[in-house]
Amino acid sequence: MNDLEVAFAASRAGTDVIRHHFGTAVHTEWKGDVDPVTEADRAAEEAILEVIRSHRPDDRILAEESGGHDWNEGRVWIVDPIDGTVNFVHGFPQVATSVGLRSDGEGVVGVVESAVNQETFAAQVGAGATLDGSPIRVSAVDDPSRALVGTGFAYDRQQRAQEMADTLAGVLREFQGIRRVGSAALDLCWVAAGRIDAYWEYGVKPWDTAAGALIVEEAGGRVSAFSGDSYSLDDPGVVATNGRIHDSLIRAIAR
Repeated sequence: MNDLEVAFAASRAGTDVIRHHFGTAVHTEWKGDVDPVTEADRAAEEAILEVIRSHRPDDRILAEESGGHDWNEGRVWIVDPIDGTVNFVHGFPQVATSVGLRSDGEGVVGVVESAVNQETFAAQVGAGATLDGSPIRVSAVDDPSRALVGTGFAYDRQQRAQEMADTLAGVLREFQGIRRVGSAALDLCWVAAGRIDAYWEYGVKPWDTAAGALIVEEAGGRVSAFSGDSYSLDDPGVVATNGRIHDSLIRAIAR
């Protein structure tokens, strides 16, 4: 199996677990006031890691629930077993697995599977991005007033509520609308597929964006930090767009 096939197999193992548990009562713990983790998160992660370890035993792993190695040296698989756990707990069907491979900090492959909706987004560096095997591209919208933008709220939002509200107001003044899906991985993939024209979020982690950022770039989009500089998985804030409205979104966030 090549790397992309391993990522597909690992992602599918995780989504099988999610589908089995979705809509049922699951044991839930809390890593913070608004940050849940369920038995399904842990079971899905173990299923994903079992596939990776069986096919790539010498590669390293960084996963949301079990931790692991830094992402920027050597070959590292970066895994989010359930991106959108709050959605999962509430039975809201926007949840996804995210499986990305980085080599010396650079994206190699990425797979994001919308578990309940059964859509699979994927990319391999230099080979473009796909949805269920068909090529996808970012949108052609170049007017912010006609652009639909996605966002998310950090887990410390109770302490930063006013700052987030101010940012939302700044974007709303210039863009057509804002949507909040609750899964950073899906937000990125929806930019790649042209369903939304841009996305920004503060408080993301490497497992939230490792696969999705590559998918956006391979679909012709642009991914950066809030400053506009190249995005690193260590950056707490991410901006992803079709490239045509990128600078406008960055300016709106800054204001």
